[in-house]
Amino acid sequence: MKKSFIISALLFAVFAFSSFAQESKSEKEYKYPFQEASISYHNVTVYKVLDQKDAYIVMYAKGHGSVGTVTVPKAWYSTDGNKSSKLSFRPLPKGMAPWMTVISKDGSFSHVMLTMPVSRTHAAWGVADSNAKVEDADKETLEIVY
Repeated sequence: MKKSFIISALLFAVFAFSSFAQESKSEKEYKYPFQEASISYHNVTVYKVLDQKDAYIVMYAKGHGSVGTVTVPKAWYSTDGNKSSKLSFRPLPKGMAPWMTVISKDGSFSHVMLTMPVSRTHAAWGVADSNAKVEDADKETLEIVY
């Protein structure tokens, strides 16, 4: 009698466990309640920023050790704290290498932040030839190859 009771209890436990397992499969089909973020960012290491009359020429690290160059117009920077400016600067924390953050909203360029040393005598800052004509100094968007 005890053996049949134990066997029936074990069978009941197995069937009950399998029914709960089937319910958890249906829970996997439940949609996640949060939406995907519309803002994304990409950080790249900056080797050097050349200051030119109309733009900043940024040399940055691309994949596999190659160097990329992008032009950032100075007109994008606003000194009055305008939230709609496309360029902003942040002071570089001690002990870190300079970097650039490219921010996209809904898949298209929003703005760029350069985290650079405050002192322009730092090796990450340089000066480009002021007589040279810089292409894309009046562009509206930033297209960067990572």
